[in-house]
Amino acid sequence: MAYQHLLVMALKELERATKNYLKSEQIEAAGKTIGTCAIIAAGSSIVGTIFPGASLVANAAWVAAIWGMYIKINKDLGISIKENALKSLASALLTNILATAGAYLAALIAAAAISFIPGLHLLATPVSVMLGYMTVYAAGLLYIKLLTKLFKANGSFDFSESGARGLAASVVGEVDMNDILDEARASFKQDKKDGNIK
Repeated sequence: MAYQHLLVMALKELERATKNYLKSEQIEAAGKTIGTCAIIAAGSSIVGTIFPGASLVANAAWVAAIWGMYIKINKDLGISIKENALKSLASALLTNILATAGAYLAALIAAAAISFIPGLHLLATPVSVMLGYMTVYAAGLLYIKLLTKLFKANGSFDFSESGARGLAASVVGEVDMNDILDEARASFKQDKKDGNIK
């Protein structure tokens, strides 16, 4: 688990902040959900090998994986967040991740551009697979940090739809995105080595 140090620390921080509210089994389940959804996002990127331009389909699948991951994490933790507020939060977090991770975004755009060239679209697949995994992993880790911040601030997971953008920006602003993406890459390599990504 050394390759997931930041995620483990974020989960422990959530457990400490919510010690009389959430059970450790719930928090452990949320951590497993992040890993599973990252693998699903990586797998969805394989469609880039099927036909030129397919990496755009993969990108849409990543967004769906992030949205699905947030819903599943909430179920794991037994918490309820209004759908519109959660959608706003998911969108705001993803926007802030991509804005902060400019180099990775550039690689993503390059992979999408290559995927439109017949024959060369196969070259885009490894990049798309890794970026899909990394994006979802980072989004999951940041979501755990955001939930911790929410609970520490007001003893609950409630927030307004209008406040989602500012909340996401503040959470991303408090972390080193390069460290998170480095960990996501290490976790991807480990999952690939373990045979979870083929």
